[in-house]
Amino acid sequence: MHVTMIFPGIALPGFDSFMKKPTIDANFIDHGLASLSAAAKAAGHSVDLIDLRMLRDWTHFREEVRRRTTKVWALTSWSLHYPDVVRAIRILKEEKEDAIVILGGVHATIKTSQVMANRLIDHIITQEGEISFVKLLGALAERKQPDRLIVGEGPALDEIPWVDRDLFDMSGELATPMVPGMPTPFVTTNAGRGCPFKCNFCQPAERAVFGNRVKMRSQENVIGELQYLKERFKFNSWMAHDDLFFINHRWSREFCVQYKAAGFTEPYICQMRADLMCRYPDVVKQMAESGLAWAMIGFESGSQRILDLFEKETTVEENLKAAAICKEYGIKVWANIMFGAPTETRAEVMETVRMVWKIKPDHLSSSYFTPTPGSGMAEEVERKGLTMVDPFNGSNRTPNEAKMKDTDYEWLTKAIALAYDGGSEERLIALGQLPMQSQETLCASH
Repeated sequence: MHVTMIFPGIALPGFDSFMKKPTIDANFIDHGLASLSAAAKAAGHSVDLIDLRMLRDWTHFREEVRRRTTKVWALTSWSLHYPDVVRAIRILKEEKEDAIVILGGVHATIKTSQVMANRLIDHIITQEGEISFVKLLGALAERKQPDRLIVGEGPALDEIPWVDRDLFDMSGELATPMVPGMPTPFVTTNAGRGCPFKCNFCQPAERAVFGNRVKMRSQENVIGELQYLKERFKFNSWMAHDDLFFINHRWSREFCVQYKAAGFTEPYICQMRADLMCRYPDVVKQMAESGLAWAMIGFESGSQRILDLFEKETTVEENLKAAAICKEYGIKVWANIMFGAPTETRAEVMETVRMVWKIKPDHLSSSYFTPTPGSGMAEEVERKGLTMVDPFNGSNRTPNEAKMKDTDYEWLTKAIALAYDGGSEERLIALGQLPMQSQETLCASH
């Protein structure tokens, strides 16, 4: 059976952005769809892709639909992408009344009742899809009547094929390193799925998709894929695209041994947690010696109260120590910082700015707290009527629009600017003494 997949990732980069904007949103492959494609092809099905980032506009999408004879269409969706998914499905059904539409992904898992209400969607797969998607295609090929709602079966990661790099045009990812300066060609991969921690700006949405346990591919499996990618794409740097690559110190130790034994010296970047880095500094050193060039660390805040509010289970002291460990071993620091948390005071924002100054990150990535659908904090702020964004287009964390009521974003923008430019204690104190905007002004300005 043939299936056409649709990648809807235009919410941030827009149409006609592939290879025209130097951002990861415009150029990275989607590992979820690529993994489903690999599983489908391994079962004897054929797959092609419509990547909205490569099209001019919705008229161009309609033309792409018209020229295909495909019967089965499959889409994935984060909440951020769901409005574009709905529009794509509507156009698809207008052009192909008998099309069979399958939707999976994060949004289908955390907002299942909403997705079920859209009768244009024929089948919905929640959680992980590799096994269930292939079974669904087989049933459709045999003209059976599968259930509309299918709870995905979680695969053993070493038993599924590596993601299908032929589904997407790899030229975009190869030319777009996660951070400027990492040598190209550049590739991404995933070593595992899931996160055991309970940070409530993310959880329980991730557990809803991957369950309560972390699953890791074997080190041999990851090394084997990297060897294949090296042979095929001649990459010079890469990213472990896991939510947390350094999550099991024993796994990481053995990975470093095997990475070096395989002859790799290529630098890589990955996500890490401050507390685990402080607990296992020897593993951080071993990773640095193997090629770890950048550590992306979710410091989030310089206020212990805010860290506790987020259920981060880390401390400000660990944040500072983790950054110092990176500096000691020559690892560059990518600092993820979140401003504008519910109930966050100016004094707490100022504590965060001071922490950034102490860390001296090589790259600062600031964001506004955002009530992401499916997260515990989203449910909390929605109950209190504090959110100002729709649950879709506003669910990205980029600090370019107001997210919460009762938050002075004009002042917050100035504080973030001080974090970036280094500022001075005198300027920070002066900023803290600026008069608060009235609630009427806040509402009018946003």
